[in-house]
Amino acid sequence: MDLQTLNTYSDIRKVMEACEYSQGHLVSGFVELTKENIDKLAELVGCELCSAGIELYSDGDLKVHKELPAFQFEDKFVNFKVKVELVTLKIHDQYFIGDNWGKLLSYSNYVLNPVEFVFVANEMTVHSELTRSEKFTRYKNAAKVCQLIKQVANDVTASEDYLIIFGQSLSVNFAIDETALTHDIDPESLEELLSRDPHKEAKTGLVREALVTFLKNIDKAKRFTYLLTHFNAFATQLLASYEQYVNNYSFDKVRREHQEKKTEYICKINKVFDDVATKTFAIPAGVWLAASKIEEGGFGSLIFYKNIVFVLIVFVLAVIVCLNLLGQFSSLSAIKNEYTPLFERLKKEKGIDEAEVTIYLNDLKDRDGIVWWKLSASMFVAIIMFIIVIALVCGATS
Repeated sequence: MDLQTLNTYSDIRKVMEACEYSQGHLVSGFVELTKENIDKLAELVGCELCSAGIELYSDGDLKVHKELPAFQFEDKFVNFKVKVELVTLKIHDQYFIGDNWGKLLSYSNYVLNPVEFVFVANEMTVHSELTRSEKFTRYKNAAKVCQLIKQVANDVTASEDYLIIFGQSLSVNFAIDETALTHDIDPESLEELLSRDPHKEAKTGLVREALVTFLKNIDKAKRFTYLLTHFNAFATQLLASYEQYVNNYSFDKVRREHQEKKTEYICKINKVFDDVATKTFAIPAGVWLAASKIEEGGFGSLIFYKNIVFVLIVFVLAVIVCLNLLGQFSSLSAIKNEYTPLFERLKKEKGIDEAEVTIYLNDLKDRDGIVWWKLSASMFVAIIMFIIVIALVCGATS
């Protein structure tokens, strides 16, 4: 059945006279016998909303029984009335027909999964997305709140209650009463909150905590109605809790960033010397090799030229090591220029202890100084050893 058929049903209900209600959720009454009404009744018979058998009356007297949709209207039936019997309660996945909203809202499944069309007899109104009535909008928003609770629920019981566990268990049933539709419900802020990926597990925990705190003292049968009628207060409380969590998370994140950055730069500083430490061993090795191979020999002799070759080898090694060490001075300076402004910025972050960051910064500067002196000492030793080799060669040739 579509919206047009439900509008047809509403049209017939509106013009029915002398209505009588009977068991089985049926209502009987009289409508004018016109071709338009007969066509409408035939349409309702096809949707099982109207009895096929109708009675034709004239001046209050029963004239004939007919069956729809086979009955054809004729001009002789002008001023006749037809007695029809309509269904007063019908619930389907797409539509609802009933006397009031309360009947529809008493079914938790149709609150969680809202129907698309609603006819309420006490209002004689069809509600849908096209009508955009306040009650229908609130009904749809109530379903969105259901989905939010379903999303964070720990379990579903056999009675279709949704179980929320946070310190204690809380069961929520989605059946509500009509008073829930008298208050505006705006779940968009919570939908947006739960749809974001960052802190998803934490946000789920916050919603559970807020639900348990907000509803634990409310009678189980009235919990969801209470939540909807006080939804703005609940949403405000939850968003405030999330904001506090984000602030605390940001503070912890900055503290971890301090520690991580400190460790990272300590490793970088130490690596500056470690990268060339093995290369500095080439100088002692070269000196030892030269010292073991240098022999006494006068100027111009073969031994003299061998000694000169050893001096050149050690010289080349010394130059290479010194150039590597000089390059590390540049790396050390670049690292210092990188971490100093970074920690100065972190020092200004909200909620951070400046004294603690200053200690980190001073520690890094001390380590930077230690590595600088290591590099300088290595260069000094390389030069001294080269001088020693020259002295040995000079002594051997004199």
